[in-house]
Amino acid sequence: MRKFNWDEFKNKDNKIAVNCKTEEEAKDFCKQMHEHGMKWCNGESYWKNTKYNAHHEETCYYGNGEYSSRDFAEKYNYKILEWSDYMQKEFAKADLKDGMVVEYRDGDRRLVIDKYLIGKKAHYELSTYNENLEDGYPGLTIMKVFKIRQRAILERILDDDNLELIWERTEPKKMTVEEMRQKLEELTGEEIEVTE
Repeated sequence: MRKFNWDEFKNKDNKIAVNCKTEEEAKDFCKQMHEHGMKWCNGESYWKNTKYNAHHEETCYYGNGEYSSRDFAEKYNYKILEWSDYMQKEFAKADLKDGMVVEYRDGDRRLVIDKYLIGKKAHYELSTYNENLEDGYPGLTIMKVFKIRQRAILERILDDDNLELIWERTEPKKMTVEEMRQKLEELTGEEIEVTE
């Protein structure tokens, strides 16, 4: 999973199109656009209609609220990004491979070797994790998984500039009742009164 640059995508001068090959990808991308405050060029929410059925696996989306076929994007020399490269995917303990790097909730990083997570000062057994990469100690829950860009000494392997993020845990957003009321008003365009 690569990090998507929303500012570049929204800038029409960059001529970027995003291709969604499946309806699942289209729904996920439209949800992400909605969460970034974007709307269709007619002002409608991306959540109401993904427009995927117009071009199916050839559907491309643009930062200005429009969509087209992939052929159109290619004809006009748009840089086409595949949403599958950026889409949040499920990641399980079985997906961890030797040489990957994990990051705990507390920010500590470990290298995956055999059935262990090896760090600068300690190691931990993978067997203590469930399939969702959660441990009995919340601070040791795996929040991110990286692949290594270049082989190096252990200290260098764990550096930010030597790692490429391939998975990141997303957790439910916590909101107060007032924040939920405001968000609901924003989504519906109607005034909401909370009752108990």
